[in-house]
Amino acid sequence: MATLSIRHELGTIAAEMRKVNENKEGWSAAEVEERFDALNKRAAALEQSVQDEARTKRIEDLATKANDIQLRTAPAPVARATRTGPTASPEYRDAFWRYLSTGNMAEVRAITGSTTNIGLPDDMYRTLVEKLYQPTNLLGRLNRLAVDGDKKFAIGNALPTSAFVAENTSISASDPSFSAQVTVDPVKLVCRTTASIEALADAVGNPDMQGYIMKQQATSMSILLEQAIVRGGVSGAWTDGLEKAPVTASQTVAVTGAYSALTGDNIIDAAHKVAPQYRTGNFFWVMDDTALKTIRKIKAPSTTSTDYIWKPDLNGGLVGGFPGTIYGIPYVVCQSVDAAETTNARILIGNFDYATLFERLGMQMLVDPYSGSSTLAVNLYTYARFDFKVLLAEAFAGITFSTAN
Repeated sequence: MATLSIRHELGTIAAEMRKVNENKEGWSAAEVEERFDALNKRAAALEQSVQDEARTKRIEDLATKANDIQLRTAPAPVARATRTGPTASPEYRDAFWRYLSTGNMAEVRAITGSTTNIGLPDDMYRTLVEKLYQPTNLLGRLNRLAVDGDKKFAIGNALPTSAFVAENTSISASDPSFSAQVTVDPVKLVCRTTASIEALADAVGNPDMQGYIMKQQATSMSILLEQAIVRGGVSGAWTDGLEKAPVTASQTVAVTGAYSALTGDNIIDAAHKVAPQYRTGNFFWVMDDTALKTIRKIKAPSTTSTDYIWKPDLNGGLVGGFPGTIYGIPYVVCQSVDAAETTNARILIGNFDYATLFERLGMQMLVDPYSGSSTLAVNLYTYARFDFKVLLAEAFAGITFSTAN
């Protein structure tokens, strides 16, 4: 395939990926993931075609040069414009997986020139990040910030003074206040996978198998990370999560009973607990699937009514699928919400530009070929350091329930 044609198709794929991320078609989370994975695989195949073509062209150029002159020394390697580093090449990826299956680090060192740590192949790292931060889940919609260590920084919590003044009248001034401080102290989240040498050998040269192993780790990490973000208090992580974000009674709607006691008025009241200036941008509901089902079943106030308040289309009924909003506000279904929580908010709403997940240096992997040697297995430790903070509590509100579901 011509390089120009490949570039054109990659541009088309990138546009389709943006369309899937925006999800204006109302696809389900499973459909979004399936479509995105298919596009990603096609992009990877095209990238491989470009690299193969570049290698072939390089060999042809060397052969032509050898016919013209007598080579006294080995030719210098030809730089590849499509590569950003050794970990981006398919050769490095295959050497990495051969190292995992054989324990022979010489293969990787021959490519990287390193005698110490080795880096994750770029496509493996991309698989981890894409799976961890899917656009359809809570983690994919959080505000994220990379940090290079423990941090303490100030947050603006009061505006400067504005006033109408007459001509030639003095103007009063005040400084914006930054007296509130946030301390970021990332903690380590780690996942260990024990892989047999047979599975690792099967993964050499098999991107699908490699992707499967990495996705399993990313899925496990995303479940626990999301629980810590929503609930707080997960052992070893930070104390406060989103459920504790509406820290004052003025930011909370209290419902006596379980989900079944929820009314349309409660939903509307919770939305308006958040000030209008925050009800824009990255503003959405967070709830578990049982809460969503309960809201969908709320009917007009009549003992015999079957008239649902939230209808999927103008014609009513349930045949048109779920609409993408509740009270005109998008929602995220999150099973990390604690259905037994009776103190803190169980249905949340807020502007998530004011809740930040801090990530320290990205994901890393440690390979241990020794601990499982008696069973011919290799331990893979994937880890990263995170901290989570609600930076402005008044940008969030919640609904509490006195009875567990």
